[in-house]
Amino acid sequence: MKVLFRVEAYLEIGLGHIMRCSALAQTLRVEGHEVCFVLSERTLKLYQSRLASLGEVFIFPSANIATEPQRLVNKCESLNVDWLIVDGYEFAQDYRYALHKKEFKLGIFDDVNDSGALYADLVINGAIKADVLNYHQTAPNASLALGDYYRILRPEFLQLADRSWSVRTHLSIMFGGSDPQNLTLSFLKVIEKYAPDIPIVLITGLAYAHLPELEKWLKLSCLAIKHLHDCQYMADVLVNTRLAVSAAGGTQFELLACATPALLLVTAKNQIFASQQAAEQGWCEVISLNDMNISQLVEHCVSAWQQTAQLKKMHEQAKRFVTHDGAKHIVELMSQGLTDGK
Repeated sequence: MKVLFRVEAYLEIGLGHIMRCSALAQTLRVEGHEVCFVLSERTLKLYQSRLASLGEVFIFPSANIATEPQRLVNKCESLNVDWLIVDGYEFAQDYRYALHKKEFKLGIFDDVNDSGALYADLVINGAIKADVLNYHQTAPNASLALGDYYRILRPEFLQLADRSWSVRTHLSIMFGGSDPQNLTLSFLKVIEKYAPDIPIVLITGLAYAHLPELEKWLKLSCLAIKHLHDCQYMADVLVNTRLAVSAAGGTQFELLACATPALLLVTAKNQIFASQQAAEQGWCEVISLNDMNISQLVEHCVSAWQQTAQLKKMHEQAKRFVTHDGAKHIVELMSQGLTDGK
């Protein structure tokens, strides 16, 4: 197959969309298929180094989203692609309508099914109980890759040698790939007053825009902290994490794979459904800043850190859930879709 991805990543939307697309692209490459990407200029500047090894990248102007679909159709047809995979909420119902019933098949990543008709041949949502979101109404003719069997994880999270509790030593703090509200620095300033001796691993993402300010503050801080920017070995960090405070995006699935107890901070509407399902599994807690401020969040975190028995119980609960190679299962569905015809 030849597969084209249309996806974005920048400060306002974070890196979640492009990370799951690139993880699926990796599996496609391993299985012998060809991949390429269409990005805007701002996304290319941010993520070019990560995508360069996967396939060719084409640039579309950021300002032309309304007229873009026809250009995208032309690109798909000129490249003779089999699948176009679209991920992002800027690609709304009218955009999707302009892409369907073409010579290629259309796959859509989705999280909450609240954006109208999808016009898709394939819908991907790895959240537990995603099958209750009525995709049979918004995509009646689509193959449905729903639930944890189709959850996409990077390869490092499928090859974990040791998830044991005894090796876990630190608190991990990570507020997403961009953290537009700079919750990172706000959280650190408060926890320095509450509990400066807790060993912390701080992870900031590639799109984090406050790095100089953070680094300047860290030089003067008394926290026992290790800072990792654009971390390339997340699985190693998370399997050694006793408690994580994390934005509730795709990282929650990586935390579950590592059996890591977590406080998941919901920062976007599309995170709510999957996070609520995760909380019902018993290995994490979901928090909204509408319900508590940063000081209360830190206080809650410190309290949770001190409850060793409860954290170990959450860890054991997480270990009950099987980690599937969802990307491989999606590739199988995509191949089957071509065999079955459009």
